[in-house]
Amino acid sequence: LWSDPENGLFVQYLKAGKVPGAKTIEEVKAFYLSKVPMGKGCTPEDVTKGVLYLMEQCGETGQALPITGGQVMLS
Repeated sequence: LWSDPENGLFVQYLKAGKVPGAKTIEEVKAFYLSKVPMGKGCTPEDVTKGVLYLMEQCGETGQALPITGGQVMLS
């Protein structure tokens, strides 16, 4: 969704002017990544690790595990 070179969200954000002054998809991506404390976007591997962690826990119920690179800590 994010990284689709033709229809991804960065492409849509560039077309909609969501990042003032951005002229390329890379500038839009850099803007949003600069807002993440870990400085990187979420990867499929990050999500897989989170899912595996939750599957291994026998005593946890009703938990949400945000995989955001720390971005939710800022809101």
